[in-house]
Amino acid sequence: MYTEIRIVVKEHCIIESKPDTPLPDLRLDKPFTELIDFYQNIDFSLFTDTEHAHIPFVVILLKCLDQWRACHGGEIPKNYKEKTEFKSLIRTLKRKSDEENFSEACQNVNKCVVSASLPSHIKELFEDPSCGVSASSTPFWMTAAAVKQFYNVRGVLPVSGVLGDMTADSQSFVALQTLYRDKAASDTQVVAGYVQGFLKKFGVPSEYVNRELINKFSKNSSFIRVLRTNPVESTKEVMKESLETFADEPDDLSHVILLFRACQDFLKIQGRWPGEEDEHLAVDEIKLMQLLRSIQDNIGLSADNPAPAMFIKDFVRFGGTEVPSVAAFSGGIAAHECIKLITCQYVPVDNCFIYNGGSQLTSVYKF
Repeated sequence: MYTEIRIVVKEHCIIESKPDTPLPDLRLDKPFTELIDFYQNIDFSLFTDTEHAHIPFVVILLKCLDQWRACHGGEIPKNYKEKTEFKSLIRTLKRKSDEENFSEACQNVNKCVVSASLPSHIKELFEDPSCGVSASSTPFWMTAAAVKQFYNVRGVLPVSGVLGDMTADSQSFVALQTLYRDKAASDTQVVAGYVQGFLKKFGVPSEYVNRELINKFSKNSSFIRVLRTNPVESTKEVMKESLETFADEPDDLSHVILLFRACQDFLKIQGRWPGEEDEHLAVDEIKLMQLLRSIQDNIGLSADNPAPAMFIKDFVRFGGTEVPSVAAFSGGIAAHECIKLITCQYVPVDNCFIYNGGSQLTSVYKF
């Protein structure tokens, strides 16, 4: 009825974390030179109605940002009120009400018109001791140090070069796409130069870090992740802190983690799973509760938050059996997490996944 899946890794580095809703990397707040030259040479007044309806929304936003900055001390719109006003400014440039490109521009204001800042997880990556490159650094950390140096020098991460679909004529879209791709290639070349500098400095062969790794790292520099988990036998302090964090939540499943351990202790003492013999159900519930309380006391958890009686009864009632539907679902989850670890794509569970097959609730705990 219940499942616990726990991932234990010393260090797992993820370059292609593939977040569900990544923000577009358009650099509208700090456009690079080539992008500035591109959009400033475009004059909307010279376009026919058809051409006007196919101006890429990126160009529309950049043009409107120039107007906005001129009236707001060089700042971009930041809060809800300002962005609402900014959308109104975009609409004033429409010639016809059905111009989809201008609607796209309005729809993308909240996602694209943002101040570029270093993501918190990338800041942690740059501050990680492993990012202090040395002769023994792995290719991942060599490249991470190179991207860090790129950021320290330029104040921004490498351009990803990814441009999503938009309403535009083929010529304009291809030109814009080429511009972003060329900038991404240029930034990647700079990162590669830093990597080669590190390798030369420490006398490491130049092929130690391959170009494919550098390309992927630069393209995904905003989404790099490093996962480190505690050993299987976590310290009491770590478990106590983690479990107490969720103690007051109405759907807390943290007791399941300790109940699995109590069942293991029951098996060692009794030579069977609790509830395996029907005539001992009531007694087994008491014994399992006592073992659970002992584990909680050992960790230092308060007795004011006892495990719900339903959990105890469920563990005894099923007597160590595996429910096919729960086993199948749990096996699928475990397989999915294994694929993430093997391919180094997507972010695995960090680090303990609990599933209640009765209520269909899931929770993730870290300890």
